[in-house]
Amino acid sequence: MIGTAVLAFIAGFWVGNGLPYYTAGSTGEGASPSPFPKLPAVNVAIGCAMIAVGAVVWSFADVAAHPVAAYSAGLLGALAVGLIHARLWRRDPWGRRGRRAAEAAGTAG
Repeated sequence: MIGTAVLAFIAGFWVGNGLPYYTAGSTGEGASPSPFPKLPAVNVAIGCAMIAVGAVVWSFADVAAHPVAAYSAGLLGALAVGLIHARLWRRDPWGRRGRRAAEAAGTAG
């Protein structure tokens, strides 16, 4: 059961980490902390890759044997990475808020 919980936590962490990349790219955002080009398509690809890794890890978790532990641990993994993102991204480390304000001011005038 511990192996199931650990793998499910890791899977939830990967999926939870991939969702912001995917949604940012899907909405046209290119800024991200990745070392790759700052393009929306790259964000979508990174997000899909992270979600795929999470799905592969989940497939090894033996969820059928311990469903409550697996789903609970998966949720905790997603929660953990969500809280990490909330804390780090709150500071706007990539300057997105300033860039958006400058773009809005430039298009308004």
